[in-house]
Amino acid sequence: MIGEKINDRYKVISRIGDGGMAVVYKAKDLILDRLVAVKLLRSEYAEDEAFIKRFRREAESVASLSHESIVSIYDIGEEADLYYIVMEYIDGDTLKDYIKQYAPLSEQEAISISKQIASAIEHAHQHGIVHRDIKPHNILIDEQGLVKVTDFGIALAMTSATITYTNSIMGSAHYLSPEQAKGEKGTIKSDIYALGIVMYEMLTGQLPYPGDSPVSVALKHINEQPALPKTLRPDLSQSLENVIIRALAKNPDHRYDDIGALYDDLETALQPDRVTEPRISLPSDDDEDQTKIIPVPDQSTSPDGIYDNVEQTKPYSGEQQSDQSQQDAPKKKKKGKKALWWSIALIGIAILAILAFFLVPKFLAVDNVQVPDLKGKTYSEAVDTLRENHLYNKRKNVTNDDVEAGKIVSQTPQAGQTVKKNATVNLIVSQGPEQTKIKDYTGLTETAAKNMIDKDQFQDVVWKETSSEDVEEGKIIKQTPASGEEVVASEVTLSLTVSTGVPTAKVPDVQGLSQSDAREELENAGFDADFSEGEYSEDVQKDHVLKTDPASGETVQEGSQVTVYLSKGPEQKPVTIQREITVNVQQQPQNDKKDKDKKDKEKDKKNSDKKTNKRHVQIYYSDVDHNNSLLTDETIKKTKTYQVPLTIEPGGSGHYKVVADGEVISDQTIQYKTAKKEAAD
Repeated sequence: MIGEKINDRYKVISRIGDGGMAVVYKAKDLILDRLVAVKLLRSEYAEDEAFIKRFRREAESVASLSHESIVSIYDIGEEADLYYIVMEYIDGDTLKDYIKQYAPLSEQEAISISKQIASAIEHAHQHGIVHRDIKPHNILIDEQGLVKVTDFGIALAMTSATITYTNSIMGSAHYLSPEQAKGEKGTIKSDIYALGIVMYEMLTGQLPYPGDSPVSVALKHINEQPALPKTLRPDLSQSLENVIIRALAKNPDHRYDDIGALYDDLETALQPDRVTEPRISLPSDDDEDQTKIIPVPDQSTSPDGIYDNVEQTKPYSGEQQSDQSQQDAPKKKKKGKKALWWSIALIGIAILAILAFFLVPKFLAVDNVQVPDLKGKTYSEAVDTLRENHLYNKRKNVTNDDVEAGKIVSQTPQAGQTVKKNATVNLIVSQGPEQTKIKDYTGLTETAAKNMIDKDQFQDVVWKETSSEDVEEGKIIKQTPASGEEVVASEVTLSLTVSTGVPTAKVPDVQGLSQSDAREELENAGFDADFSEGEYSEDVQKDHVLKTDPASGETVQEGSQVTVYLSKGPEQKPVTIQREITVNVQQQPQNDKKDKDKKDKEKDKKNSDKKTNKRHVQIYYSDVDHNNSLLTDETIKKTKTYQVPLTIEPGGSGHYKVVADGEVISDQTIQYKTAKKEAAD
């Protein structure tokens, strides 16, 4: 597809991604002169009419959406069994790639991204469109951190079609709601659940339900509980964990009522009075009570209990106790009995106090553990080791020239120190050597760019040249690495490509060639041929090249249109001839009758002499200027010869008719070809 044109408008530049049902290409809109993304439906679905119908309907409905965080759809069409959607082109990465590179994200950044996604989803929900396939792969993020959600509504068309694309299903399975995993239709609550998974992944760097197959992952969504986010990231604000807990409720009724409510919760999540709020616990499916608030348990609490129901002890209420006592106690009590109960109560309290003094410290005591040596381990290895030793961690990234990226540079407390179980160990993680953000050199002249580049900054600087229709000669058209990319400059080669201007070529000499040969010659030279009728020529035969514009040998922009004028051949002009007609008084015109033998002639002559010589003659003729016009109308008494002038145009004919005494004695039609030959003779 690279280099081809779709609908004679979208020129394909490169392939930028693919999924279960389509392949996405970067292309240029030749009419509006802008970059676009073209999603081509895979050929195996081109004959599935039901799928095509749904594909079109969903795409058309999504095209009506207009939101800053939704990828715009510009065009929908088909060409030669190719079904396509033309979308806004976003120069950036998928959120999935961003998470792989930078997770766990800071709370502020994760909230910013989540709010943009939620805003986009809310806009779609308000227009009756459910995404059904929210995942980081369908979310784009540019260098400014702006988010664009794509593939709205397309997931519905994919429902019955992506079964053969394991990778695509595997990617979607990790973000599938329990109801979708059971085969039910996705709703707005399904989009809320999927966004909760995305938030979990951004803030912890891990998926809540890992697995080797779509089926195993789907079953986990239905039956299992994920690890609490704070067990993977102890420094996480409780308010943010609560947002994730509510979004990931297995029962849709226990999730947020709508995506707008989730957005509002994110707005206030980092307010000081919320970051340490109690952890929420959701009711079980058969519990009709409202969501309960429970205290945050120790870090040693099992991470699998994110949705465990916790019995909440009702707080003591003096009024309630009083009412109950009034119901149960006798109306009359003896003073002695009352004193006895008070004595027993005091003794009980004393015993409990003694037990508490000796036993409670024992129950509250926390075991000590020794901090393991984590230096040189990868971050994930270090976290696993800490978990095995009942310890938690806090991460800080630093640049380091000596320690490989992703490995532990140092730790506090130091290895071998004794700390309490469930304590936090600070891990200093290497990001590798210090990285430099690449400057933007595009649009600069070669001289200006050289002045900006520190000669010792990069491993090497390579200059290249290429022609360009858009960038003027001498200016930089592209660079590698791209501007804004962070790299270890001393380890990379900076490649800069300078424009040589618009590509040019000489118009080939095609004079005298046939139309087909001329077209082939011009197209091979990089030109577009446009044929027009030229002039008459005595030298160039008809339908062969008379001349071109621009003329052969001229240097013009490559790809320009060359007008080719074809010869009309030698010019043919009207021919004028004179036809001689002789009319005898008593005979047919001499040139139209057959000769008689000598005896008959003598006989006619004798008869003629005896009679009166008299005859009425009419001559009609047609040519380029006349139509059955009367040339003569007279009575003759003796033989007379008439000159009939005929002017005949190319391809036409002339005609004359002689009538004598009402009888047609001659009726002739002369074609142009005959007349031309007669004139030449």
